[in-house]
Amino acid sequence: MRITYPKAIQESEEDLKQWEQQLRGQKAADRVRVLRLLKSGTVKSLKDCAPMVGYSVSQLTRWWERYRADGLAGMLKRQKPAGKTSKLSPEAWAGLLQAMRAGHIATMQDARNYLEREWGISYKNGKSLWWLFKKHRVKWKTGRRRHKKANAAQQAAFKKTSLAC
Repeated sequence: MRITYPKAIQESEEDLKQWEQQLRGQKAADRVRVLRLLKSGTVKSLKDCAPMVGYSVSQLTRWWERYRADGLAGMLKRQKPAGKTSKLSPEAWAGLLQAMRAGHIATMQDARNYLEREWGISYKNGKSLWWLFKKHRVKWKTGRRRHKKANAAQQAAFKKTSLAC
């Protein structure tokens, strides 16, 4: 049985265009774009629409089923991804950042030891803690490399005697 999309979609093409502009830059805009293309008759089926929006036919089918069941509001509602909650509480994260800023933590192992000692949060390997740093967009800051034969006293004397340009 073929679906007549322009009749099945209740919203007008203008409403869908306004929603698409409001949601520009979000993933929900693609969902509204699918509805708009189907409503306007630019595409006749989800199969034709999939390459235009850059998603698979099965993904568009899921979106269409959600639209049919819950309407536009249900289709635009954000789904929380299923998964485990983090062991790291916001207070523990703030404490970790404060310790890092104070210079007490230099390595991933130091961070693991701090969390275990101060907050009772244990991670069995550094990969999971590394993932948290990546998620929070924290980058490790390191100093410049020093040559093993560098003499700090000679470098300081050079800086004092060199001419500033």
